[in-house]
Amino acid sequence: MLAEEADMLATLGRQVLGLHRAVIDRTAIESDPVMARLYPDAYDDAADAAEFRRLASGDIAYARMQSMTRMVVDLESALPTEADSDVVQLEVDAEGADAWLRALGEVRLVLHVRTRQDKHELPDDVTDEDIAQLRDVIDWVGFVQGTLLEALDGKMLR
Repeated sequence: MLAEEADMLATLGRQVLGLHRAVIDRTAIESDPVMARLYPDAYDDAADAAEFRRLASGDIAYARMQSMTRMVVDLESALPTEADSDVVQLEVDAEGADAWLRALGEVRLVLHVRTRQDKHELPDDVTDEDIAQLRDVIDWVGFVQGTLLEALDGKMLR
């Protein structure tokens, strides 16, 4: 992975960490479509759904933060310190791979929801070109996720 790709993925991970942190801090905007996808209603009844959210969302967010933090820390510690090195070598154990797969899935979900939102729901300065670039990032994160799955599959076959 290139250093700038690793840095971008770590940045996206930190942004998703902020969403989970807002859930724990109870500052999350529940009407945000991203939050609705990350933390969907567990029950059809609004009162039951709100009670479940009150009781469980902090624990769910904490567990998700652990996975995302693992990915971000792995990426940040692998970033080169020399300006002339542009390749990042990563080794992830089985537990880390599981965390990475969950974290990559969340990054893709957040980006997918954002790129599918109505234009009026996004900041005014977001252009169609920005959305197209984010869709390319979604594809690239899917490639990273697929590469990790292939690597795991190869190790399991041995």
